[in-house]
Amino acid sequence: MALIRKLGLLLAAASVLSLSLIAQTEAAACNFNGACQRYVAADTFTADGKRKPVPTLPKGAFKVIGETGVAAQHIALVTPTKMLIIDKAEANAPKLPSGTSAYNVEYDLVKNEYRVLEVQTNTFCSGGGFLPNGTMISAGGAELRRSRAFTTDTGFQSLRMWNPCDDDSCGWIENPEDPAWSMTSNRWYVSITTLPSGELFVLGGSNESLAVNRMATNNPTWEIYPKPAGIKAADYKPNFMQFMVDALPNNLYPNVYSLPDGNIYIFANQKSMIFNVERNEVIKRLPDLPGGPRSYPLTGSHVLLPLDPAKNYAHEVLVCGGSEAQLQHAKALQTCGRINLNDVDPQWEMDEMPTPRLMGDAIILADGKIMILNGCKTGYAGFRHGNDPVYAPAIYDPEAPLGSRFQEWVPSNIPRMYHSVAMLLPDATVFVAGSNENSEVRLKDVPFPTEYRIESFTPPYLTTDLARPEIVSKVPDLVVYAQKVPVTIDVKDTSKYEADVTFMLGHKGFVTHSTHMSQRMTKLVATKGKVEGTKITYLVEMPPNANLMPPGPHYIHVLNNGVPSVASHLILN
Repeated sequence: MALIRKLGLLLAAASVLSLSLIAQTEAAACNFNGACQRYVAADTFTADGKRKPVPTLPKGAFKVIGETGVAAQHIALVTPTKMLIIDKAEANAPKLPSGTSAYNVEYDLVKNEYRVLEVQTNTFCSGGGFLPNGTMISAGGAELRRSRAFTTDTGFQSLRMWNPCDDDSCGWIENPEDPAWSMTSNRWYVSITTLPSGELFVLGGSNESLAVNRMATNNPTWEIYPKPAGIKAADYKPNFMQFMVDALPNNLYPNVYSLPDGNIYIFANQKSMIFNVERNEVIKRLPDLPGGPRSYPLTGSHVLLPLDPAKNYAHEVLVCGGSEAQLQHAKALQTCGRINLNDVDPQWEMDEMPTPRLMGDAIILADGKIMILNGCKTGYAGFRHGNDPVYAPAIYDPEAPLGSRFQEWVPSNIPRMYHSVAMLLPDATVFVAGSNENSEVRLKDVPFPTEYRIESFTPPYLTTDLARPEIVSKVPDLVVYAQKVPVTIDVKDTSKYEADVTFMLGHKGFVTHSTHMSQRMTKLVATKGKVEGTKITYLVEMPPNANLMPPGPHYIHVLNNGVPSVASHLILN
């Protein structure tokens, strides 16, 4: 009997311990309206048995933080605290000094306020990229428009320059009468990518505003900005690319990534290839991605997965979603393809999202996971053509086994479809804005009114029981490739978790129409040095060359056990 009583006591103690562990790992995921659902966090230990920080919101949380003033059709982070928000010319409420409606603003991420910006040319469906010194170039756009509410000159060939500032003194620089400030031809829905040389690769588009591209309107050419030295701007001619003909009709906003060997990868529709810019030469055509079109207007989500020096910086591209046809009730695609461009014979590995989605935004989170949000389940991209919004983000873990890489996080309750945007911010939250299914501003009497609210999404990694690490030393404003930079961090607390530190370097790019131009991230090699309490100094090595991370503005996060710091800004050149 004594033995039985002892066994009973042991079982009771085990039950209490089990309940205690559940209590520690149970949490609530809430949307910004306060509706909560409780979950139990299962993965509280690493593969080698070490404890992991436990998020109190294991599926994150959305919160409305402000308004954009203009419809957020394009965005670019131009300083750590300032976001350019670019719309087309339309009747937004904020007014310029002339009394006409503004369609560009600079948003202050600290104050959650915006200032209106003057712009001469129509920025509708433009592209963008950053020069090595951090200057942002906006290119392309749409037709001249005149009304009592707003006015704009034609922007089809325009180049606009933004030199960032922190004192609200900067504005758009334009000179559309000068050939040096114009592209060689009209480009609507143009893609722009920063090359390893620091030049901008300008690709494709159409020569007029339209719903879907066709042979007569197609611009199957590419050019370089700044224009090559030694050639008069008026004499510079673009280069023909047969691939942009073969990818018709769904070839607008093609996706472009630089590769370790100096070549670039281009994807449009279902087609992709490796291309050498310097020689204007196709290196290799790759297999078509199965399942249906993935480019505008049957828009899918595209992302270059984070690079890792331990994997020889393998360049892997993930493409998810799209639509089966250009029909109002066409079904969105649920499939994803992943291709490793470092393979001798690259092939698509197929997977599925939890929910079909088109017009989704794929962003790289601070911990290297991919967040796919916004979009809808039926229709195609264009005014009043999307239906059945997808509210829940899909999270993709590139390191997980095939078949278990996806999960869904807490949903928003704001529909975000055509002309929506999202971006990872330096504080490791996600900026979410936009959605305008209407050809002009409509605030009522339509299924989906023009959306001005901004949401901040807090990922689970910011809700754990581990304090965020902090970069406490000054990171140089300008660094060069392969430079070893001493970085001192404070992990704040080692009583619960042994320090496990990773450094990530990322470029945010230019975002529009589910296309995140030049977005990329890489892990950095870091050697541990001096330790003083919770402060640790590392020698952090920048990427070895510009093929891996082209020059320009970048943000460096340090993560401790998966919990990210606020990022430090630097220019990599």
